[in-house]
Amino acid sequence: MSAQTSSQKPNADPARFLASAGWLHQHLDDKNLVIIDARFDVRVNQDGSFEEIPGRDGYEQGHIPGAQFVDLHADLADATNPTRILAADNFAALMSRLGVGPQTTVVLYDARGGVWAARLWWALRYYGHDAVKMLDGGLSAWLAADLPLQTQIQAPATAQFIAKPRPELRVEKAEVLAAIDDPAICLVDALPAPFYRGLAGLYPHHQKGHIPGAKNLPAEDNLDPKTLCIKPLQELRALWQTVDILPEQKVITYCGGGIYASFALFVLALLGHENMALYDASWMEWGQDETLPVETGRTKT
Repeated sequence: MSAQTSSQKPNADPARFLASAGWLHQHLDDKNLVIIDARFDVRVNQDGSFEEIPGRDGYEQGHIPGAQFVDLHADLADATNPTRILAADNFAALMSRLGVGPQTTVVLYDARGGVWAARLWWALRYYGHDAVKMLDGGLSAWLAADLPLQTQIQAPATAQFIAKPRPELRVEKAEVLAAIDDPAICLVDALPAPFYRGLAGLYPHHQKGHIPGAKNLPAEDNLDPKTLCIKPLQELRALWQTVDILPEQKVITYCGGGIYASFALFVLALLGHENMALYDASWMEWGQDETLPVETGRTKT
């Protein structure tokens, strides 16, 4: 383990990335604030297949006052290639419809402590919008604070979002392949350990395991399992020391389809790491290509 990992950088700034339920309640009427409900989940069926559970029904049954809704697949994924987020023009149109403009502070939440909402956090950052916070603890924290929900869907404000892509925040398959033997890059697999080790398959017709050399830190390990709040910084630093990221290394995260990996990037940003990127297509692309190398456990296959 290195003497100093990237997670020990002094420029960690939680207030820049996290909003408490109390803070959000106090700022509900801010004219430059847009709240987005990004609830989503999956169910694992008995045959091992995954079934998507969109969050719109839950949103319509009750959401944080003023919140708009984004379906991470139907709204955010590229219709021609669901492993990717919307192209710049389409993303800009979506954000404009939601009332997000250059001066807007966006607060995101879901029902899983931010694991799903982080996909939109990364997309906003990728397209040049930095004023984005996650509601710490998500909807659970809001309800635990006995704060109100509403069923009325408010019309968003008029806004014009201008997408300014940051290509350095996303990598493609070829770049990941080149990164395997590059000591300047640390690959992090954000999936639960059974998928990383190849003990379970993520998709029915894909290879099992992980990208060679990748280190495993499951996204949900960053959360307090009882409150779904982000763990204290000291605990996060200790957790990320286990993957031994050097301060000068670039970090590339991946998972099954960019969700958990986005949350890993969110936590790294919270801890002050800056040189990092998302393998957007993740295992949905890599595991389907039998020409690419895969490890199970620690052994190449």
